Amino acid sequence: MTVSAAGRPPGTGAGGVRYLFLLYGDPAGEADLTAEQRRAVVGGHVALGRELAAAGTLHLAEALGDGVRVLHTDGTVTDGPFAETKEQLGSVYVVDCASAGEALALARRMPASPGLTVEIREIQEV
Repeated sequence: MTVSAAGRPPGTGAGGVRYLFLLYGDPAGEADLTAEQRRAVVGGHVALGRELAAAGTLHLAEALGDGVRVLHTDGTVTDGPFAETKEQLGSVYVVDCASAGEALALARRMPASPGLTVEIREIQEV
C-alpha cells in the first residue's frame, strides 16, 4: 500500500480522492520565455507544491524529462513521443481533493506557461 507524506493511505487525506494532473505545454513557447519568466513559472510550481504539502494533500509533484522510451508488448523498444502535437507532457502532480470540482479549481491554479493544458484524472482505488 502506498502511504502519503502525511503518513496516511492514499485517498484518506484532507481531500479523500486522489487525482492525477498531467501538465502539457508548448516546448517551443517555453524556450522563448525569458529567464525571469521561466523562474516565475518554476517558482509558482514550487510555491503551489509547498502549499499542497503543508495541507497534507500532495503525494507527488515532478517535472518530466524530454526523452521518451516506449516498451511494446512484443518486447521492442522505440523512441517517442509519437503524438503529432505541439504540446508535450512536462509535469505531473498527484493530490487529494474532496471532489472533481475541487480538482478543477486546483487545476486552474497551475502556473501559466505557453500552451498549458491540464488533464485531470481520478485515481481509482483497487
